[in-house]
Amino acid sequence: MKTKLKEKKPYYLIIARKLIFWSVVLMLGIAVFLLFTRTGDNKGRLIFTIVQLVAMLFVLRIPKFIQDIYHFEIPHLLDFILITFAFSGFILGDVLNFYGRIPYWDSILHTFSGVVIAYVGFIVIQYLDQEYRIPLSVSPLFMSLIVVCVALAIGAIWEIGEYTVDDIFKTNNQQYMETTRSTLYDEDDIPLQGHEALNDTMKDLMLDLAGAIGVACIEYVKLEKKQKSQKGTN
Repeated sequence: MKTKLKEKKPYYLIIARKLIFWSVVLMLGIAVFLLFTRTGDNKGRLIFTIVQLVAMLFVLRIPKFIQDIYHFEIPHLLDFILITFAFSGFILGDVLNFYGRIPYWDSILHTFSGVVIAYVGFIVIQYLDQEYRIPLSVSPLFMSLIVVCVALAIGAIWEIGEYTVDDIFKTNNQQYMETTRSTLYDEDDIPLQGHEALNDTMKDLMLDLAGAIGVACIEYVKLEKKQKSQKGTN
């Protein structure tokens, strides 16, 4: 594969990365300091915060890791979307407790996740077409359907992960508590019962699906036009 000349990163991506990195480093330093200086029952929350902050730092390194290992540079817009999405989940959602403070924060992120996953799917298709000259002779409708199915499958795997984490660490990722929407809950919080306990999981999967279908419809139109133009030039 021919090595491409590196494109200069746009200013919005450079600024976003620097702001997120130094904000996370500052919060991480404060959290570690408080962990070793404070006493009481708040250490569980601080450890949880530190884990989320470290996870965010790891996400910031993923594009560089992919570029070094697989020699594939993630598009700048996708890079920006991914770090913004991770920041919204790890830092705003968990560390700053937007999940508990803003009722629809989780729903917004799940819709966004369906959009991101579907977008990544079409980016991969475009990459294969450009780098390996794989002809896009497959029906755009079938291609879009596959991307939607993959996005929904990833959403289902994510829900399994949330269930497993909740079961092991006694967290509230699936928001099965009636009295709080925060990821961490107190002993006096009351869980939902029966059919109501399934609402969050099913709603999340539906939102994942809706976001993926939205992207698939847009990309379907683009692929349809591309195939018609290619047939016209042959």
